[in-house]
Amino acid sequence: PAASGDSFRPSEITFFGKLYSPLKLSVFLPYTAKITDVAAQIGHKVKRGDILATYEIPLDVRMEQRTNLAPTTIKDLEYRISVTDKELDRLAAKARELEAMSQRNMASQQSLSLNAKEIEVYRKEKTSLTEQLALARELLADRVELADERFGKGSGGGKLPKDGLIKAPSDGYVLWLNPALRGGVILPRETELIQVGTINPMTIRAQVHEIEAFKIKEGDAATVTFDAFPGKKYAATVSRIPWAPIPAALQQPSYYEIELTIDNPSLEFKEGLKVQV
Repeated sequence: PAASGDSFRPSEITFFGKLYSPLKLSVFLPYTAKITDVAAQIGHKVKRGDILATYEIPLDVRMEQRTNLAPTTIKDLEYRISVTDKELDRLAAKARELEAMSQRNMASQQSLSLNAKEIEVYRKEKTSLTEQLALARELLADRVELADERFGKGSGGGKLPKDGLIKAPSDGYVLWLNPALRGGVILPRETELIQVGTINPMTIRAQVHEIEAFKIKEGDAATVTFDAFPGKKYAATVSRIPWAPIPAALQQPSYYEIELTIDNPSLEFKEGLKVQV
């Protein structure tokens, strides 16, 4: 009798993949600026908020920030509200006077009505100004927080330093530095400067044929070998199996990007290493 296709398949599934950091964040230069100092080095362990580099804040940026951080709009709205309150007090006193005069037939109902309409107009104006003031205060508070985060504590008060700060976006290790990142160089805006990521544990990503992918379950144990470390074997665990395949032509078989997790306590693994699973 003809043997089934599965009888010729090995009991173990083998495929290849590469190592990746499960969490990797990039830091970009917010302005075209001159780099003044670089403290980060590849492989250094960092905490979120650590200063990795500094740059010279352009003069036009400092001027714009001072304008954005100035409480001019808030003070103007507070003044307009105080003027409105004064007018409301005046109109309220006038309303009492007109009411007393009306009882003695010395004021018309029309004058009372006009005064009441003026009061209503000023009340609406005060409501609008109060809402604008609340929004302006919230926006200023956000700008102050952003300035303190971007330029250092106390910058939100409008006293911006000449040097801006490039900070670590998360706890982890410096995985990559832009080769052009040096003290004294001028780099354009939005230049990627540094990558910070976690490397323990690490993620193995592999494209697995549809036939093999459906034999794998989350939590399955795997043995991993590296070309870079001949003769050594490591343990890994299947951590993610997508339901959607990698896009392919209709006549081609589908592949699924499987993820496995591998511990890296001694930090011997690096991103990009080829692995056999």
